[in-house]
Amino acid sequence: MKRFKFNLNTALRIKQKIEQIREHQLIEAHKVLEREKQELLALKEKKNDIKQVMEKKLQRSLKASELILYESSINALNERVKNQESKVNAAIMKSKEISRLYLAARRERQVIEKLKEKKYANYLIELNREEQKILDDIASLAYIRRGGEE
Repeated sequence: MKRFKFNLNTALRIKQKIEQIREHQLIEAHKVLEREKQELLALKEKKNDIKQVMEKKLQRSLKASELILYESSINALNERVKNQESKVNAAIMKSKEISRLYLAARRERQVIEKLKEKKYANYLIELNREEQKILDDIASLAYIRRGGEE
């Protein structure tokens, strides 16, 4: 019997490569998301630090010009926090989309692999049938050679 040959091997290799690419994209998207979250956290901590310093100085006494400076710093940080939150949300959406694409690519690969497994199982069944047929023919010939005796 012929060797096992799967006609969709090329398609399977392509699907595997696409899955690998999607997986790398997903890893990169998660890294970007984590960086954006860290940046947001750093901005919020900086804002809190400025508020604490301002509150301490308010307890002692604070000049109007210093108060205005702290307020403008906090307002600027509030704006940066809003922008960073937008970046985090965009990174989350991108990560979800890439995750969806990765899962789709993985499913496509798995479908072709299941088909390959089924075809291979059928090949083995057919191989066993042919082998059994050959063994039956050998047994028949041996029986005939012995003169049909039992």
